Amino acid sequence: MRPTVVPFAFVAWVLVMLQPCAARAAACCLEAAVHTAAPFDEGRAEAVEVAAPPAAAAPAPTPLDLSSEDVADRPSYTDVFSVLKQENECSRFFGGPRLAVTVFNQFTRQLRPRRLGSGAIALAMTGEYTNYQDMTTGASYRLFEEASLNSEGPFRSKKEAARMRVGSFPAESRQGRALMLLHELGHLIRGKDGRWLLPNDGGDAALSESNTKEVESRCRTELLALDN
Repeated sequence: MRPTVVPFAFVAWVLVMLQPCAARAAACCLEAAVHTAAPFDEGRAEAVEVAAPPAAAAPAPTPLDLSSEDVADRPSYTDVFSVLKQENECSRFFGGPRLAVTVFNQFTRQLRPRRLGSGAIALAMTGEYTNYQDMTTGASYRLFEEASLNSEGPFRSKKEAARMRVGSFPAESRQGRALMLLHELGHLIRGKDGRWLLPNDGGDAALSESNTKEVESRCRTELLALDN
């Protein structure tokens, strides 16, 4: 991995929507190396075709050792890992199983329960971030100084979760919690177009909801399978 520190203060929140009651209050938001090769000189000799060696198989994604790692929410980590480790539409959105699991594992190691107040904020990433490049895939991702799981919000508080939704899922469901984590993951991985998979949405409830819908559209099949 090649790290680069970017001195840019940023806050990303995962907001969770209130259950449709009288009004649809937006009380949820996630506030929540370039390598070039020298030109090949063929000279005057006739070119000889040589079969390229088979590409080495990418190593299988490896889960964190939950017996020794300090993980904020083990059941949700297991659910998201089970989604990302397979080749499917969801993992492909995040750059493929290897990259998706690599970044998710690093994010999980950072994630810590913190009291951020009751309400719709479920998760938050704050501070400067460091850019990394996966030398196997060439893909890049970032990690923030702090990643917080709101111990008073819909991810942990049954009282808060009971009246809120994440996308089309109840916030207290396995799907809802997994979707919250996948939303955060989308802020960390850079797409092939050079942009983050999900644009920064801190303080913008409408954009946060739109980002959640984007992730759900890519991962809905895998999320629904969590109950099987």
